Amino acid sequence: MYIHQISSYYTHRNSVVDIKQVCKKVAPNYIRRTDRFIQLGILGVSDITDLASHTALYLVSGQGDLAVFNRSCEQRYIDKTPPKPVDFINSLSNTAGFYLSKYLGLDSENLNLSHHGFVVENALRLAQAKLNLERDKQILLGGIDECPDDMTSPLNYLGLSDEVQIGEGSSWLLLNQEQSGALARIVDVSATMSLDGLKHYLDSVDEPCYVAISDRIDDSLHSDIHKHTQLELLDIECDFYETKSLYVINQFIASKRGTLRHINYIDGKYCVMVIKTLT
Repeated sequence: MYIHQISSYYTHRNSVVDIKQVCKKVAPNYIRRTDRFIQLGILGVSDITDLASHTALYLVSGQGDLAVFNRSCEQRYIDKTPPKPVDFINSLSNTAGFYLSKYLGLDSENLNLSHHGFVVENALRLAQAKLNLERDKQILLGGIDECPDDMTSPLNYLGLSDEVQIGEGSSWLLLNQEQSGALARIVDVSATMSLDGLKHYLDSVDEPCYVAISDRIDDSLHSDIHKHTQLELLDIECDFYETKSLYVINQFIASKRGTLRHINYIDGKYCVMVIKTLT
């Protein structure tokens, strides 16, 4: 499976950027009735160009549009009023995908995928299967995660230490089976493995490559990686959000050459994605 285009939008947690105003400059005709989650998505795909209308859209998110869900709950259970129509519409699972498809001129499959844990890895497995079976010819796969409000503390739920900063972003990959003109190839998405299994996996790597590690992983694994002279840690400056791995892949393709092994972790299990640049 090959990556033909990349696009991403990311802001630091303490950024003073007005997302809505930035989105108005990028897509003034598509922002009406959108919320911040959808606006992040539009900004995330803004560098994707010349898409065939049959391109499928796969949107992944760790938490989904939490802000609109919280507003709807407050309206219903605290204010004792029906949800505002725009909030009700935007709370539907594939509303963000609808706006993105409209902005990009797509008229094809629109999937919203959410999973606690290996959300990006599972989406890539699905994309590979769909392309192999020729159910889809081309897939625009991306993630959106919005920074939770100040009253929300998801660190424990997400398996993160207290020092980790939660951020937000939207990153996208255009995927198909054609090698010609591709930027990179997704070589493998591994099965989940234990820590011992991961160590055996790293011991078996005999070619020089970059390694990126999820914020969920403690520092002890860094020491293990430094023991392998062929492995170089890739440090991408970015606050944590659940689809951050797509941003890391974007930045790797844009700035490096070679092979990247991205290691994710949750609930005692590890998963490795392998990406190799072609240009």
